[in-house]
Amino acid sequence: MDRRALLGGLAAALVVGPALAQTSGGSPAMPSGPSGAAGGMPMNRAGGQMGQADMQHMQQTMQLGMVALETSRAAMNKLRNDDLKRFANFEMQEQMTLSEVLRSMMDPGMTSATGAAAGQSGAGMPAMQMDASAREMIQKMQSQQAGADFDRMYLEGQLQGHRDLLQVQERYLQSNPQNREHMNVAKMARGHIREHIAMLEEMQKTLR
Repeated sequence: MDRRALLGGLAAALVVGPALAQTSGGSPAMPSGPSGAAGGMPMNRAGGQMGQADMQHMQQTMQLGMVALETSRAAMNKLRNDDLKRFANFEMQEQMTLSEVLRSMMDPGMTSATGAAAGQSGAGMPAMQMDASAREMIQKMQSQQAGADFDRMYLEGQLQGHRDLLQVQERYLQSNPQNREHMNVAKMARGHIREHIAMLEEMQKTLR
């Protein structure tokens, strides 16, 4: 599978998302204030106000994605399995792209440079922070010696994280979301997450 397809697909969502929202009966455009929000809620790129379900989906996706990114970053120099190494490299790229896509949905002026400068915070959103279990996992990875046990630990962590990410997309899509742009990004993410889970499960067989 050409995993670069996700990078192109998510980037394309930034272009086609607003058009999809306008042609499929999405919320009409709403005036935004200086912070890009109306009534205290962030606005999406199509000009519609983001609802609670949209915000929850975005925050949970970005938080879990940050864990996948940081654990992959911590594992890169220790992984011995070539397939896992390639997976970790692409996972970092994909999570950074997904984060940029989600932030750009809230702030059309967001670019790679501004996104990097903003760190883990975004317009209308609190700074993303890893929970205690995620921090503990990264510390364990940093202290673990390279080898087969480390490769298995990374793979199992990514597999569980991707399953959690899939549940987030499923819950959001089952909530009957009205934001068409946001829904299309969630559908795209769900499809790729399923592919990643299948890849990880296949690699898991060879590491046992």
